[in-house]
Amino acid sequence: MAPWVLGLTAMLVGCADGTPPGDGDAGPPAPGTDAMPDQDADRDTNGPLVPRVENRTCSLPPAPPLGNMRVISAFPGLDVRRPLWLGSAPGHDDLIFVVEQSGRILYFDPADPGTTEVFYRRPVSRNHNEEGLLGLAFHPDYASNGRFFIYYSAANPRRSVIAEVQRDPMDPLVGRPESERVLLEVEQPFGNHNGGDMHFGPDGYLYISLGDGGAAGDPLGHGQDTSTLLGSILRIDVDRADAACGLPYGIPPDNPFAAERCQPGDAGAGRPEIWAWGLRNVWRMSFDRSTGELWAADVGQDEVEEVNLIEGGHNYGWNPVEGDICYVEGCDQSAYTPPVFAYGHDEGKSITGGFVYRGPSLPELWGAYVVGDYNTGRIWAVRPVPGGEPEVTVLADSGRQITSFGEGSDGELYVVTFDAGIGRFDRVDPPADVEPLPEWISQTGCFTDVAAHVLADGVVPYYTNSRLWSDGATKLRAIALPAGTSMTWRDEGVFDLPVGTVLIKTFVMPQADGSEKRIETRMIRKGEDRWNGYSFRWTDDESDAYLLPGSETREVPTASGVLEWTYPSRTQCDQCHIQGQGYALGLSGRQLNRDFDYGDGRPVNQLEALAEAGYVDLPRPAAELPAYPDIDDPDAPLADQARAYLHANCASCHQPDGPANADIDLRATTALADTNMCNIEPQQGDLDIAGAVLLAPGDPNRSLLFARMNIRGEGQMPQLATTRVDPRGTALVGAWIQMLQGCP
Repeated sequence: MAPWVLGLTAMLVGCADGTPPGDGDAGPPAPGTDAMPDQDADRDTNGPLVPRVENRTCSLPPAPPLGNMRVISAFPGLDVRRPLWLGSAPGHDDLIFVVEQSGRILYFDPADPGTTEVFYRRPVSRNHNEEGLLGLAFHPDYASNGRFFIYYSAANPRRSVIAEVQRDPMDPLVGRPESERVLLEVEQPFGNHNGGDMHFGPDGYLYISLGDGGAAGDPLGHGQDTSTLLGSILRIDVDRADAACGLPYGIPPDNPFAAERCQPGDAGAGRPEIWAWGLRNVWRMSFDRSTGELWAADVGQDEVEEVNLIEGGHNYGWNPVEGDICYVEGCDQSAYTPPVFAYGHDEGKSITGGFVYRGPSLPELWGAYVVGDYNTGRIWAVRPVPGGEPEVTVLADSGRQITSFGEGSDGELYVVTFDAGIGRFDRVDPPADVEPLPEWISQTGCFTDVAAHVLADGVVPYYTNSRLWSDGATKLRAIALPAGTSMTWRDEGVFDLPVGTVLIKTFVMPQADGSEKRIETRMIRKGEDRWNGYSFRWTDDESDAYLLPGSETREVPTASGVLEWTYPSRTQCDQCHIQGQGYALGLSGRQLNRDFDYGDGRPVNQLEALAEAGYVDLPRPAAELPAYPDIDDPDAPLADQARAYLHANCASCHQPDGPANADIDLRATTALADTNMCNIEPQQGDLDIAGAVLLAPGDPNRSLLFARMNIRGEGQMPQLATTRVDPRGTALVGAWIQMLQGCP
């Protein structure tokens, strides 16, 4: 039996490293008390928050605009679902075409975006979050020959398909499914990293991006293996077949490996279709319509995202190199073509390539390559400087899940998103008077005694049922609503909160001598169109906390030794706190439905107390509302505790339209049969575990869910914000898996 599984029952009683079994979050200490009082104490008929004291002091100013652009809706009323591509077709300059991941190609008149028509539809594989209809390219002579090309995912076996389709000669706005002709099929070992973008270059050839085959870290070595098409950008001639090779497309004679194609008894130096290689997962590329240069955005692994100018015969370094750093220790970066622009995961985590702007509306962007980040919504303009570092400007902090950019027939640029449809850029006038952010937490007005961590009047502490593991730190949580406002109840998910709401979370680390030490306070503010997060680092004497300008890592003392603690940047907050999922992850009915001591020694139900004070209206009494179980409740069903733990620690990423690659749903309200875990083969590698599946009922040893919780480093889960294994949480999940008797 693996060491992970040994002692599961014992660990559910107490933790081996000396941390208390319930270590995770802690309610703010009641004045003059050291522990939670007797749960059977008599309760006051008047709630402890009545009469309500309004918050008059605790606030943060609106975040100053980032860049001089904002993204607004380009086509109000347009209904598109999971769009991945936008563009125009030769001969139809008055229309815009959109690709949906589900397999539909739509078109609409920009003057009437409320009406869409289906141009083409085909079944595609959506077994993985990154599969589907991924690319579209109209032939340069489409107006006369009616040919277009699609890239889609297929199953049994799993593969990527590039096919040619023709429009209906009787109806130029309908593609004919029966005309589809497969040009190329590429077997895919995993479900992610499919690439999928296609563009015709100025030379008339079709360029196709293919990822490295998936999982993590390029386990099969495709990036540097030119005998495979994976991890490459291909270049083929769709206007003629290659009789010598027996291919339905031609090989341009100046392709890097064209001379070796189809030689009898000799595989040659590489596949003749390859134009460039050493790429992890080019997610959107484009040709500058003015210069003809090919720009590509390559999604990073653990640390760096990158933008490349693609040239034939060049090796871009994956996986010895990730962006502008070594991924493999001791790599020779000079052996590979470096990126034009790279950014770390403190600024974003999944790059989405765009276009060099050549539109009519924003002359200040002319000639700049516009690129975004899926996770954070940040958008940059990149201008290369010959012989020097590029000029990089942050254009906007959109907060949107950017899946692609698109060009209209006039070169105007559009922002394609999962969560907000199709956007466009709009200039932001510089604010006349920007209120600065407070440099110290004492300047926020959220505490009457900062050194003692005493909350200001009207700032309400709260406690969650299912707690987030933070390397042994406990958390003190509070909410400050603007005076006279309230939260709006939602049956599932996070409450709707008013603009100006401030949430406070202070991390307290147990010390070897039994004391506790505050190390960080994170505050987030609800703005007009998004939340903004800030990290304050406490001084050594805990008298005040300083607002950090960016990410920082420091060694902090703990009861279990020195720990490297990462203070997140403002954009890193968005990697877990997803805008589309409510951002404020703990403020839900299931999390707050529990007893809590507000300081008078008599615990009351939090939801009832908040409702009595007018902070939220309950649909029915709290006793009739669902609640997540506490991890330390000995009477709670083990399955419910485990599912609630996974919800709190993993579901912010692992749910529909979440940022995680793995296509699983770890929300506690999702039935086990619908989580896409039970006896499902892995798509992100198997950690060298024989017979591994995501969740093997009765067998934690073969369950990757459990294995990833028990490691730190590459492949760990949760992926962010923790460097220590949670002994209590892993024991809980392991015991739950062990008790499962089969898949539903």
